[in-house]
Amino acid sequence: MTDDTGKYSVITFATNKIAYVKFALNCAKSILLHNDLPVYIVSDLSFPIPGEYKDKIFIVPATKEHAALGIGIKLHIDEYVQTEHTLFIDSDCICFGDLGEIFSACEGMDISVAGNIVPTATWCGEEQAKTIKQEFGIDKIIRFNGGLYYTRKSALTKIIFDKARQIAEKYDDYGFQRIRNKWINEEGPLSIAMMLNKQKPIADDGRFMTDLFTDARPSRLNVLTGERLLKNHPDGHKKFRPWYPEFYKPIIVHFGGVNLKSFPYISQYALLKLNSLKIPAWLSTMLVGLFINFPYKTYYWLSNKPIHL
Repeated sequence: MTDDTGKYSVITFATNKIAYVKFALNCAKSILLHNDLPVYIVSDLSFPIPGEYKDKIFIVPATKEHAALGIGIKLHIDEYVQTEHTLFIDSDCICFGDLGEIFSACEGMDISVAGNIVPTATWCGEEQAKTIKQEFGIDKIIRFNGGLYYTRKSALTKIIFDKARQIAEKYDDYGFQRIRNKWINEEGPLSIAMMLNKQKPIADDGRFMTDLFTDARPSRLNVLTGERLLKNHPDGHKKFRPWYPEFYKPIIVHFGGVNLKSFPYISQYALLKLNSLKIPAWLSTMLVGLFINFPYKTYYWLSNKPIHL
């Protein structure tokens, strides 16, 4: 990433429900704690931007047609980007560090994700792998979490998104699974389109973006200080990821919808709220540790203890 920061920005989506707007604002605030970048929230809703962020957070109107797609709106990221280099970050993410590292890692690509190229069957099963081989002539695919995309404004980026949208028109015919039996998941079509156009992922090794699969309740996580440390399960555990190290420090944590009303997302939300009230980071950390982290961790500790009668 060069010093020409005017060419770089972050974009996220918050459509249909005001709850998504709240998550998007939390995501944006966390980004701005650690980065000097504009953040664009694509939405079909009206909501105020807090005064202190009016020159940093901006609303981009979403079309009704795209908003109606739910999660599938991510197939139209290219139509909403505002700068030459853009990171799309899901609204249910929190940023803990310098996004410049991600921009730099993606240099040379038109579209990239944090992922690994794997045999298609590894990600979607033998039957769908045969369909993908037959239809697209590929037997490897990029396995990734769609909480993070890098895009560069270019003709090739449009070609890739156009191809992904074309694939999505026959989404069910190709055997892709819908989210909650309703929404299209953009990951499969975009992965195929990226492979067809020789786009490479950046390493999915826990450095850039991860979810809470291997560590549902990290012992060290503080959005204000940037402190974070997640752990992998040991080999043989059902949630072990062999492509992750034992411990890792992601710049972005993708909490996922099921975790937005539970610890540890609540603790990060509380830290951001206290920060907006101008409470010093050390005091905010102490208060959240005492009134949120300690009770939750005590509860989980007791829940895992055997009961002797």
